[in-house]
Amino acid sequence: MDPYLSVIRPFFHIALIWVCTASLIWAQAPSTKTVFTLDQLIQLALESNPQVMAARDQTRAVSGQLRSARAIPNPEFEVNTGQQRGTSGGLSTGNLSQWVVTQPLDMPYTRFPRVNAAEASMRAAEANRIAFEVETIARVRQSFYELVRREAESRAADEDLDLTKQIRDRMQLRYDVGETARFELIRAQTEFLNAEIVAQGSKLRIEQARSQLRKVVGFNLPANFEIAAKVDSIPKLPDLKLLLDNLRNQSPELKRAKAEVEASESRLSFEQNSRLPQLAIKAQQYNDPNFTDRLYGLVVSIPIWDFRQGQITEAEANASKARNQLNAQTQSLETQLESAYKLYEITSFQVKTLDERVVQLAASARKIAETSYRFGERGMLEFLDAQRTFRAARNDLIRARFELASIVNEIERLSASPEWVAMIEGKK
Repeated sequence: MDPYLSVIRPFFHIALIWVCTASLIWAQAPSTKTVFTLDQLIQLALESNPQVMAARDQTRAVSGQLRSARAIPNPEFEVNTGQQRGTSGGLSTGNLSQWVVTQPLDMPYTRFPRVNAAEASMRAAEANRIAFEVETIARVRQSFYELVRREAESRAADEDLDLTKQIRDRMQLRYDVGETARFELIRAQTEFLNAEIVAQGSKLRIEQARSQLRKVVGFNLPANFEIAAKVDSIPKLPDLKLLLDNLRNQSPELKRAKAEVEASESRLSFEQNSRLPQLAIKAQQYNDPNFTDRLYGLVVSIPIWDFRQGQITEAEANASKARNQLNAQTQSLETQLESAYKLYEITSFQVKTLDERVVQLAASARKIAETSYRFGERGMLEFLDAQRTFRAARNDLIRARFELASIVNEIERLSASPEWVAMIEGKK
């Protein structure tokens, strides 16, 4: 026996035992996967998504600005001290002291516009937060529908792969016994390889959709999650007129634009009123060794040189800009909603036609072709053509359902679905 083998044999046995033990432990390890519904994913996104948390922090920052706008100006204190030396004039020698207190007055004609502007900015920030969270819900739903679509495509691709594998094995057997030509065997093998490529590609697209959904929800979503999806019926939306009314009244984007108009108009009023005199109450006391003086007065800031024309012009331009942006935002959202609603009507008809007629007819044709092929009444090429027709119709139905869900999701986002807003307010 080779002495080298006798030396390494114990180490080989130890390594083999370690590999077997590790494989057994890995095989017995529980691979639990948490199943999430769409509502659970949305709740998780609203609770843990970093961008949602940042939007809420921004709202709190604006609330601090509102508190600053409501604050009363602080008084100013001035204290002076020194010494006085007597001279031939008879002045006494001793310590000198002086204190001065000045309290600026927060005049109503500047305080009210300042506070109103801050309150409008707070409403704009709150509407902006809701708009961002509505957008987050829409992105979660869109990513969820994308994953549902990819999983449906993968299941369909696996079914095609199983069927083409059966055809290939059957053709191989017939070719081996001399019942068919090599051409048909090659066609069957080609169909199997194409189906295998499609099946592998569909699995890759599933992983991409899972990664996108986890990115949107947040990394608190475990990597090995699963989704609970079901094929829903065609959703029924209200009339377009009602959706447009909801858009004008409930859209957080329009609420934000309206609040920005109010804030800009209040800032314009503040700049115009800032030209009026500003007042402050002043009290002071002067102490020296011989006497004490107490003075009380009123400090008036008179706009002689600066009439704030630059600030007023800027505020006027910002107010006009905010009004124009509100009009443009309203027109844009209404146009988007009208276009989405038309697409909803078209896609609903497509889904209904594909589901109730096209796919069923294609499935019947495939079944007839398969039966005829098994009994030798038709060739394999006709059966494969029927299979490809059914596959195309089924994939069109999967795609149309995804497009319909996406369109409904967009319509609910534009009109700020009350269910979405209620969910957001519940997580505030």
